[in-house]
Amino acid sequence: MKEVGEIVSEIETPTGIYYDCEIVQISCPACGETFKGMKRSAGGFIAGHHAYHEFVNSQDLIIEAMGGV
Repeated sequence: MKEVGEIVSEIETPTGIYYDCEIVQISCPACGETFKGMKRSAGGFIAGHHAYHEFVNSQDLIIEAMGGV
């Protein structure tokens, strides 16, 4: 596995070829799940976590508004 901060000159994926990719590591502040990989993929991780946590939070608010469980 590549190290954080390392620049990978070329990565070929099913969707295309990426050049000069920096390896990053990020964690979700809400649940602590961690991702290590290309910045592009880190963006998907962040967006996915945001969508997931927003969904869960909205469900909690709906349940609470209906009298809770």
